[in-house]
Amino acid sequence: MKTLFQNIKSIAVVLCLFSNIVSAQTILKAKDLLADFEIARKSYETLHPGLYKYADKATIDGYFEECKTALSHDQPLAEAYLNFHKLTSKFKCGHSYPNFYNQEEFLKKELFEQKKCLPFQFRLIEDRMLITRTADSNIQEGVEVKTINGITVATIIKTLLPIVRADGSNDGKRSKLLEIGGQDFEYFDIFFPIVFPFTSEKFNLEVYDFKTKKASKISINAQNRTERNKILKGKYTDNEIVNANFKWLNDQTAIMEINSFAVFNKGFDFNKFYLNSVNEYQQKQGKNLIIDIRKCEGGNTDATQLIRYLTKNNIEIKSEQDCWAYLKIDSTLKPYVDNKKWAFGWFSMNPNYFTKLPSGQYRSKSSDKPQIITPESTHIEGDIYLLTSATNSSAGYVAANVFKKNHLATLVGQTTGGNQKGITAGALFFMLLPNTKIEVDVPLIGMDYDLAKTRPDAGISPDVYVKPNIEDAVKGIDTEMEAVKKLIAEKLKK
Repeated sequence: MKTLFQNIKSIAVVLCLFSNIVSAQTILKAKDLLADFEIARKSYETLHPGLYKYADKATIDGYFEECKTALSHDQPLAEAYLNFHKLTSKFKCGHSYPNFYNQEEFLKKELFEQKKCLPFQFRLIEDRMLITRTADSNIQEGVEVKTINGITVATIIKTLLPIVRADGSNDGKRSKLLEIGGQDFEYFDIFFPIVFPFTSEKFNLEVYDFKTKKASKISINAQNRTERNKILKGKYTDNEIVNANFKWLNDQTAIMEINSFAVFNKGFDFNKFYLNSVNEYQQKQGKNLIIDIRKCEGGNTDATQLIRYLTKNNIEIKSEQDCWAYLKIDSTLKPYVDNKKWAFGWFSMNPNYFTKLPSGQYRSKSSDKPQIITPESTHIEGDIYLLTSATNSSAGYVAANVFKKNHLATLVGQTTGGNQKGITAGALFFMLLPNTKIEVDVPLIGMDYDLAKTRPDAGISPDVYVKPNIEDAVKGIDTEMEAVKKLIAEKLKK
């Protein structure tokens, strides 16, 4: 008969083995990685119409070879996922990346659900990390984090920034995506523990408290993102990101906040929202409308219907996103299109509807006819202000671009994300690599290369630039909103 000591020892061994199984990582074979790499490379080279927008073919070929070398040995899933991210980020295309949302469940569980996340949300202001919401009572809002596990925040940002997707040289967008702000999946949650691995389930922080004006060192427990987000949702009633809302700043000024144009399975009716908002504005005889899109990246709808309420004249919008890299997908790539149920229409296009350009791109003939936005019978009277930020990079960027070109509003805030050289998007294939099961997004519609050469490598600049500052953020002051209030007050004096 086993002694009590032997039984305890046996249990300890079992628990140890169980612990090793739980923490075990999927190891991918080099031959499988390289096979998947070739599929990814062929997908981008034959399907992506903006692959050579920011770098020539020789440079892009060099990026592919660097990735191939990095994948040429057996490695954990996390390392492989990082290597594919490093590759796609070098394309400088905000819609080309191994999309967090499109990954297989086993990958999400292994890489995204580990207890390796900071227990708070934060903003990045001039490479400084300010806690905005916390799921741990041991650390408070309004505290600046100086170091994490002995690494300065500035070093962490500098290291992670090149991995983050964005269009062109728009590092403002990359910095916004490094913040933790309430999205389901966040870059910092996923890549900090991969790039800066640590074995403990604690973070050692150096922080500065603006209230006490004291620096200190603290140790806090790591959380997984689901646990943290659940706590934050219960603690902060406004942590739930809604598509849009309408409210009043005062009896003359209304705020229309649009946080997302994405309405996938959400049942949000933007047309109804716009109509109800405009009716309320008219009934209360509003004088100023502030449209706040600072949190809006994009989505599968746009601001066209809203624009109809903001103009008395027809607005002509000429498509600049009208070029494809192919007319018929390479048959060997078809099996790997994971969204073929609704993307099958992009497998093959009628050549009669396209013109082949000297660049090799195919331009849609339908883009010769501009879109005409006609005004509604009732429209917003008074002054209109559009609050922008680097977050705006897809439909949010497009909205800001249309507003500025047609003088529909005074833009206030920061330069948008996105890029005036065009956003490659519109249609996408989700390519599921068969051996690793890593998915990569491949956007299909982009700007004519020759037209892109004439455009600046930048987002849309606001009419009134507002520089974020950590002092206002600590005090809870909305710097951009205060700037708009000042503009309205100055106009009243005239």
